[in-house]
Amino acid sequence: MTTNLIAQTPAAALANVHHPARAPMAGAPIVYNDDGSVAWERMWTTFCELASAGGPPHRGALLQAPTCAEVDSAAYRQVVDEIIRGIHLVSGLHATPATPGWVAVECTSTAQARWLSEQINQENVESRWRDNVFFVPADVNFTLKGEIKNVITAVAKTTHYWNAHVRKEVKQALAVETTLQMAADWLRRCIRR
Repeated sequence: MTTNLIAQTPAAALANVHHPARAPMAGAPIVYNDDGSVAWERMWTTFCELASAGGPPHRGALLQAPTCAEVDSAAYRQVVDEIIRGIHLVSGLHATPATPGWVAVECTSTAQARWLSEQINQENVESRWRDNVFFVPADVNFTLKGEIKNVITAVAKTTHYWNAHVRKEVKQALAVETTLQMAADWLRRCIRR
């Protein structure tokens, strides 16, 4: 599993050690633009360690995608639009609405999508990945200061680490590992047929 292959920081050495339950990280205050929209890109100047490296997870309890999303409601579309806007501002990644209850985020590689998804899960925000896309939850009941901020923060924190702390050699190893895992999964599916 790739979740422990992160960085050049001393805390990364602790990633393989079982950590007792940690309190979630404290939330940053929301910063607003003059027009009243959230200035997601200006909310953080630093990040604590990733949960996989011994830092506190972003949330105390897992934020999950809904089992049934009200995709036709204006409120749901507003939540999805704000998550998409926030993800772009904090990561530069392109996000779009996906299947009900999910937002798809396109990465530059399958390894990046897999790694980010695994790290986001450890921050207690549900995520899954397929090919070069990872998915994060969206629901009509998500609030700006609650769940929307949680999703965007988890993406901001993990993409920061991917871009600033994961060494090129580790990214290359992740790419090989991910390719091998996908080939093994394909072979298992073929055998079951």
